[in-house]
Amino acid sequence: MKIFYILSFIVTLCKTQINMAFCDDYIEYDMNYFGKFISNAKLSNNTDAILAEKRVLIIDDELNVLSSLPIPKTQTHNCEWIFQQSSDTFFVGCQKNGESPYLIAYRSINQTHYQQFGDIVYFPNLNETIIKVTGTLNTLFTIQSKKVTLFTLVLSASDWSIKTTQNVLDKNYFARTTEINITDITLAPFIQDNLQQYKLIVVEYNLGAFWVDAVVRNNILSPFRNGLINLYYFSNYQKYYQSAVIHSTTQNVSQIVFTIFYNGNYDISIKVVYVSTYTTEVYETYQFRSNEWASWNKPILFGNLQGILRRNTLKQSIFNVYNIQIPVANAQYESNLTSPVYDPVDTFTSPPQDFAIYYFNTGYRVVHSIENNKLQSCDLYNYKLQME
Repeated sequence: MKIFYILSFIVTLCKTQINMAFCDDYIEYDMNYFGKFISNAKLSNNTDAILAEKRVLIIDDELNVLSSLPIPKTQTHNCEWIFQQSSDTFFVGCQKNGESPYLIAYRSINQTHYQQFGDIVYFPNLNETIIKVTGTLNTLFTIQSKKVTLFTLVLSASDWSIKTTQNVLDKNYFARTTEINITDITLAPFIQDNLQQYKLIVVEYNLGAFWVDAVVRNNILSPFRNGLINLYYFSNYQKYYQSAVIHSTTQNVSQIVFTIFYNGNYDISIKVVYVSTYTTEVYETYQFRSNEWASWNKPILFGNLQGILRRNTLKQSIFNVYNIQIPVANAQYESNLTSPVYDPVDTFTSPPQDFAIYYFNTGYRVVHSIENNKLQSCDLYNYKLQME
């Protein structure tokens, strides 16, 4: 029965893609040479990096391979994360359960080629399993279920290293008496009093999220205040919070989209108003209708477009694209009592795959993986119709 269901899904997928005349033919990449696709990071308007099992691919908007890079790793570690740290440097993160994770740095030679920069560097004093590693400016974040730890990235012309800091976002930092269960972190910059600051949203499985304000000093983030976005009492029924993305933020107001674990419910857009460090008002502003599959990973943004990927237990994927302009965070804007529900303007389906690649390209196109080593680029035709 399971095999029949998968075959039926693939037949439906083929028919759907035929009806979607705006999708290009997929491009298949050498599985033996590159391995399965795992994750991706946007490097510029015209180039993207795809992390595969064996190599990192640098590709252009047409999905052509401009260059590729080997991934030096130990026999025991899996490399699962890729993120851009600056305009000319990106990192690949690897770990083995219960052992210290490490990073590999790549620096650009020109617009199409990169090379490894320095050696593999382990996170100091961290011999635990992590959920994710990411970073911005000269700050690195390791996300674990009970804490987020901030590290300092030290760069020189020829080498780099990681140093420990005193900044650990855990139950003590957030003044909680019981243990917290972190599922994600997202961040966005804003300017306050002529200083660059960052809003950090630390997603918590049951409660919703914590917010943290951090000021930038010497290109390093320093947290200095925080509060709770308590969505547990905001909803009439229990939801479990998976990830978030910040559409816009100021010091006092943020527009955030949360995705949830609970099947059959809508993904929600939240406006959070910080009255003080002790009081937070929450407004539900939009809902995104789903196909009752669980959201997977965080939403992605491109102009008015909001993309949410959903997967079922068989690892089949549906990528929904919504056309909705969420207003810039503004304390004067008040939400209606009822939040509108939006249907997707475009939907892209994929048969089972271990991971899923999905991102927006220039020209309002979406790139998604339809198998472990196949990418397809699609023109968002329905979006353009709505804009005409």
